[in-house]
Amino acid sequence: MRTISLIASAAVAATLAIAPPANAHRPDGVWKTRNHVEDRARSQKGAPYRSGGTSPRGFDCSGFTRWTFSELNVSLPHSSTDQFKLARRDRVKRIWKRKNLKTGDLVFHKTTSARVGHAGIYIGDGKFISSTSSEGVAINSIYDRYYWGRRWVGATRLVVTQNR
Repeated sequence: MRTISLIASAAVAATLAIAPPANAHRPDGVWKTRNHVEDRARSQKGAPYRSGGTSPRGFDCSGFTRWTFSELNVSLPHSSTDQFKLARRDRVKRIWKRKNLKTGDLVFHKTTSARVGHAGIYIGDGKFISSTSSEGVAINSIYDRYYWGRRWVGATRLVVTQNR
């Protein structure tokens, strides 16, 4: 019995020496996923705004975020409030401070009487991309002192864009 145990231990040790841990490549995969989200979102810059819109022919804010993540098999609700509430689920993270944002995070602003009225996607360097009724799909600063910065609510980091 002891011989079998030693052989099994040696086999496990040899396997660990040859093969890296299963999660060794996850940070790189997350980086690629975040870049994919950014590239897909940027590909729609200039697309028109359409109330209820969910396609490049016209997006509203939550339709745009939903469309962007759909290629990654992430099904987002078609409501900025409901997207914000996703952080109540296991493994989905709430981000309150803008300095902690990472590319691919969903960002939320108060633009109506509701707590959350607008959704977008953080693309790095203090910028986010979203579909607005005034500009269609456009890039803005999350720190904009005239509009967006004053309406900041928080962000949601989905499982697909998290280091695991």
